Amino acid sequence: MSERYGADLHDQPSRGVPPRNGVNWRDACQPAPGRAADRSRGVARLVGDSRPMRELKARIRRLAASPFPVVIHGESGTGKEVIARAIHEEGPRGHAVFVPVNCAVLGDELFESELFGHAKGAFTSASRDRKGLLELSSGGTVFLDEVAELSPGAQAKLLRVLQDGEVRRLGENRTQRLDLRVVAATNTALDDEAAAGRFRRDLLYRLKVLELTAPPLRDRTPDIAQLTAHYWDNMSAAAGSRASLARETVTALAAHPWPGNVRELQNVLANLTVTGPLEGAVGPDVLPAAIQREVAAERRPTLAQAREELERAMVRDALGRHAGISGAAGELGITRQGLSKLMVRLRVDRLDPSRQRPESAAHPAIPHGPSEPSPPRKSPLAKPFPEAGAGAVP
Repeated sequence: MSERYGADLHDQPSRGVPPRNGVNWRDACQPAPGRAADRSRGVARLVGDSRPMRELKARIRRLAASPFPVVIHGESGTGKEVIARAIHEEGPRGHAVFVPVNCAVLGDELFESELFGHAKGAFTSASRDRKGLLELSSGGTVFLDEVAELSPGAQAKLLRVLQDGEVRRLGENRTQRLDLRVVAATNTALDDEAAAGRFRRDLLYRLKVLELTAPPLRDRTPDIAQLTAHYWDNMSAAAGSRASLARETVTALAAHPWPGNVRELQNVLANLTVTGPLEGAVGPDVLPAAIQREVAAERRPTLAQAREELERAMVRDALGRHAGISGAAGELGITRQGLSKLMVRLRVDRLDPSRQRPESAAHPAIPHGPSEPSPPRKSPLAKPFPEAGAGAVP
């Protein structure tokens, strides 16, 4: 499969979203039909130019040249298998076989049969000789994904193989020499597992010769737009969609913390190919509810922003009703100098006189006759915004 950083799809079944036009999840992560095959190899598999990615690519190149075991640390969904493939392809074994092993699904009996192989008749269903994954990896690289999930018995058997450099199939007496590189991955701290007695220290020291860490997506947010474009281009075309992602949608995706990392991003994009329109722009209104809530929270103004908008609206409204600053300042209950400073702070320009109503229209003359004088008008701005010299304008 032509995967790029963040896919981790070797052991992931086609699942999650209904296919459109018979296209499933794994197909959707492939180059779109009619396109040239994605021939990315080595660090070219890794999408992104953020600082964490540049550092990761440089470290991969250094580690790839050595023959020693490597442990890749990283959260689930960060693309540890893709990184392991890049290490393999950048190294001298790059054109040999790369064999991934999902340790999380291997019990003790299945572990031996899968990794060591078996002879015909070794057990009831062993109808023929079968090479194990370690033997198949000889000459290339074996990738032990989620190695911390191995049982204590499986850990002991793996340690013996790594120490001796040879393997014996179940039901056979002879051994097979191995020539392979070991790359392991885990989303837990192996040192902590060893301290708790859940992982053998001798196996830990055998594996942890070289180390690197897959950065979580939240630490490489500059790459999100590029990753989104990469996956959307392939997924939407494979699903028969001609829609594009609106700028606001990409902005919302870039602001999400992505606890599930690149795999979660893939899931969201796959979902959009099903729930979004087939043509036009896919807006943020079809994003998952959690991301929409984040967008709404981002748009909600702070108290300071809301107060500034109220000030700006009231100043503009007053200026629109008066021919000059003096009249507007009087209405607002501040001095002319105070209004001028407020206009500068709020970036409000004096309105074009041709669009302003004359004072007489804004304030009709009071009919002649005896009447009690009206009390002075109280401005809502008078209290929070004291006149210049009486205090700083908030």
